[in-house]
Amino acid sequence: MQVRRGDLRRARAAHEAPGRHRGREGRAERAAQGRGLGYDFDQLAERGFAKAPLRYRRYEATGFKTPTGKIELYATRLEKLGYAPLPYYAEPPESPLSVPDVAEEFPLVLTTGGRIPFFFNSEHRQIPNLRRARRDPRAEIHPETAARHGIKDGEWMWIETRRGRIRQRAKLTAGIDARVVSAEHAWWFPDEPAPEYGVWKSNVNVLTDNTAPYDPAMGTYQLRALLCRVAKAQGVA
Repeated sequence: MQVRRGDLRRARAAHEAPGRHRGREGRAERAAQGRGLGYDFDQLAERGFAKAPLRYRRYEATGFKTPTGKIELYATRLEKLGYAPLPYYAEPPESPLSVPDVAEEFPLVLTTGGRIPFFFNSEHRQIPNLRRARRDPRAEIHPETAARHGIKDGEWMWIETRRGRIRQRAKLTAGIDARVVSAEHAWWFPDEPAPEYGVWKSNVNVLTDNTAPYDPAMGTYQLRALLCRVAKAQGVA
């Protein structure tokens, strides 16, 4: 079962859940009933899709789900936990300013996590109809940057950081800064041999770093603002 912006889509479990655990089917029923649809899982499976009625201006009756009941630009929950309640800027630990010596070898800034409407994170690439919509990973790059490296639109290119190298097809766009490359995430290839299914060929996890420093409030590591370089992938079909 998937819930997105009030939509419900059914997905039956491959195995029965043990004990009292109700799994996805139970969550589907609770989600449908909680949105006033009144469907159990079998009814939802029969329909395949159900859209909950939209309710506008609910905040006028119930407020927002914050301690103050208001939209909080000043986050009182973060303040209570001892973190900065207002947004602030911190230079990324791997940037042209933080590590200029690394930037000499890896002059571009990499952002990762580009979403694809046909998939959900790493899911569904094995579904033929969805895979036909997007056969290969794409990375956005400015036309001027691509031209400097002899890369044409749709061609395979290497994206490399200090940690590793992957390949994605170039998507030329003037809508990105010429100093930045934006790569899609979560790629694997169901047509590649098991058990790895080509996961190391184009997956941005090869490029990221899960070591410190970590974000003090969220505990996350750097997935964006990493230094990289690109090159045309010669001889890659």
